[in-house]
Amino acid sequence: MKQILVPIDGSDCSKKALLKARELGEAFNSHITILTIIDSIRYLDMDFKFDAVRDGIDLSKQLLASAEEDFKGYPGEIETIYKTGDVAEEIIDTAEEGNYDLIVMGSRGLGVFSRTILGSVSHKVIQHSKSTVMVVKDCGIRGE
Repeated sequence: MKQILVPIDGSDCSKKALLKARELGEAFNSHITILTIIDSIRYLDMDFKFDAVRDGIDLSKQLLASAEEDFKGYPGEIETIYKTGDVAEEIIDTAEEGNYDLIVMGSRGLGVFSRTILGSVSHKVIQHSKSTVMVVKDCGIRGE
């Protein structure tokens, strides 16, 4: 596990995935890439698409800066990146392009319809990624 990819979205699940990735990274002296994706699909029909994407970029930068704080003192290399596109496809493509050994991600994110399409991103990544995927499930959500 020399290279670990951690997609985050600011949800409790992605925060737990980030902490799990750090734990694994410290054990295996891994290079960790923290990735966030601006979901361009949901902006397709908006008149104010440019403003929405710009706000998404600003939020992504804040999210990555916060994640970097969680890695203060980490003994290995850390990289942060953001991309725009379909969330699952960007995770899969990034993992393949970077030849990552492991993707560590939460079981559900901040999606508007998260209760309806539970885990659709993590499910798609598991099904289509060539990398091993670890899904962090204990997100403090019970009884839903």
